[in-house]
Amino acid sequence: MGEQPTRDADGSGVPRGVPERTRRGREAEQGAGAPVTVEQLLARQGSAVGRRRAARRVEHPALSAPDDVPPAVRNGLPPVPDGGAAARRAGLPPVPAAAQSTAQAGLPPVPVPARPPASWEPDSRPSRRSGPVPPLPGRFPPPEQADRDRPRRRRPAPERPPAGPGRRRLTRALLALGAVVGVVLLYHLGLYFYVDQKIDRIDALAVDGPEILAPALQAGDETYLVVGSGVPGQTGAASIATLLASVSAEGDRAVLVSFPPTALVDTPTCRTPDGSLRSPATEAFATSLLEGGPACMVRAVQQLSGLRIDHYLGVDLAGLPGMVDALGGVPVCVVPSQATAAAATPLPAGFSELTGAAAAGYLQPGDSGTDVTGTAVAERAQRLLTSTLRAAMSTSTLVDPLALNGFLNRAAEALTVDQQTTLGDLQGLAGSLGDLSGDAVQRASLPVAEVGYVPAGTDQAYVLLDGAGTRELFDAVIEGTAVPEEFTIGPEESTAPADETPAEDAPPAPEVAQPGVPGGGTALTVPPSSVEVDVLNGTGTAGLARTVADLMQEQGFTVGAVGNESGTVSESVVRYGPDVLEQARTVAAAVPGAVLQPSDAIGDTVQLVIGPGYSTVVPVTIGGPVVEDVPADTMVAPEASEPTPVSC
Repeated sequence: MGEQPTRDADGSGVPRGVPERTRRGREAEQGAGAPVTVEQLLARQGSAVGRRRAARRVEHPALSAPDDVPPAVRNGLPPVPDGGAAARRAGLPPVPAAAQSTAQAGLPPVPVPARPPASWEPDSRPSRRSGPVPPLPGRFPPPEQADRDRPRRRRPAPERPPAGPGRRRLTRALLALGAVVGVVLLYHLGLYFYVDQKIDRIDALAVDGPEILAPALQAGDETYLVVGSGVPGQTGAASIATLLASVSAEGDRAVLVSFPPTALVDTPTCRTPDGSLRSPATEAFATSLLEGGPACMVRAVQQLSGLRIDHYLGVDLAGLPGMVDALGGVPVCVVPSQATAAAATPLPAGFSELTGAAAAGYLQPGDSGTDVTGTAVAERAQRLLTSTLRAAMSTSTLVDPLALNGFLNRAAEALTVDQQTTLGDLQGLAGSLGDLSGDAVQRASLPVAEVGYVPAGTDQAYVLLDGAGTRELFDAVIEGTAVPEEFTIGPEESTAPADETPAEDAPPAPEVAQPGVPGGGTALTVPPSSVEVDVLNGTGTAGLARTVADLMQEQGFTVGAVGNESGTVSESVVRYGPDVLEQARTVAAAVPGAVLQPSDAIGDTVQLVIGPGYSTVVPVTIGGPVVEDVPADTMVAPEASEPTPVSC
């Protein structure tokens, strides 16, 4: 139970601080001599302010309990003896009888212990001390976690002894070295971005063209189209050298395919550099670049091969010797092949240091006529370009700022790439082709059905490709299988040593004829001045027929028609009619390696068709001695020296 209100000290029994009791009521009970307030005086005078203030202070009559109240049953409980009056005072609960100090009849008064004065005041309520309030769940971490999260005081680290003079010198040297390395790296990085932005870029790719076959099989492979223009000593279509390089996704194999510049191809609709559309055309492969631009050549290659071209790289071959000189020379490893032998200045087999002048002679085609289709220059350009890029990325060049700056500036002037290709892609191409060797790199040329094909209504000769063989070649590239051997180009096959074929199993030796006299050992009877000959070019070298015709005139021959051969030949051929055999023998004697070929379709005419293997024109001797036949069983074959293998 709460504490009960106390009574007045005068013993009147009126409780103090009881609600609904005003101070005026208490003062009226104490007597009329009590002081009067200002509000009461104003109210007595009848002023409005006093009445309003007095109205706010409503006086309630003092409540008093009757003297005798009959005992009653309270909620089923017996009545409290002599407590009815006190129980209804001011609505307070009754006071137990034990607390009253009235004396009972015939009995001495019961002593009541004095109570301490109550601390409860009318204007305040007693308060109790509440117990600890439990924390809200989730607001505070558990004690274990709080202990773990509490930052622990670290032990002070032991003081290090002061660094000695040697250690300070080493620290300064390392800081200086780091600063130098940082400056070098920033220089190379800035130079890289400068040159990368300086290179000419064109919109040449069509990676979503409808002519691409099996795109899923080509996913991950990188195909580069390397186009060299400005071949030294050549003009027109012959000045274009094109090579396609396909590197597998794993980087463990590569296929290089060279394209004849005069191959007859179908170029689909393409967009020229000025933005206009070019109609489909059947034309020479190099014409797609010369008249349509890089985008048309890319579409022509995709139409012919079905491959997706990922990178286009155009190289001005006239500027390649300058790039070589900027590096101070480029090391090149030459493997003897038909392509290297067809150069104007062939390089020796093995490793050699190439200068700019030697590079120009190596790129320029020779007059031997061995490059029938014009693809040998593409192989030589690829080998030289790969060696140049590898030399540019070597450590000796990277640490030489002057050489690197000169090379990159010249490379930026000579290179043209597509929008997506960067210098890093070119480095990847050079690294892939340089790291792969042996069977990992296959070189192939497009199979040719006819050389010197002249369509009706034109006088231009083309290289006619073998459609079935071309499809078989590129299907192998797309599927990632080995290229058939009949399409590959390898080093020249060396002559087998003499001890490989036993003497008793050796084939019979051919008949020894008079040197320079084809068709047997009989002497020549018709002088060159009595022979009229037509000179035809059966190779892909432009202008070769005119060159040979001038040499034949110098030897006394009368030259008739000069032009291109409509068919294909594998070597130099002298065609003759039924009655001009002796005249044909004289012509064949002037061209080493030429063979006689009778023909009834040309009448009494002699034709010289220049083919692969042509070297030059030599003087002839009329009426020379006849060499007697030597029996085959008495001939001794000359000892063949074992060639030294060359590997790069």
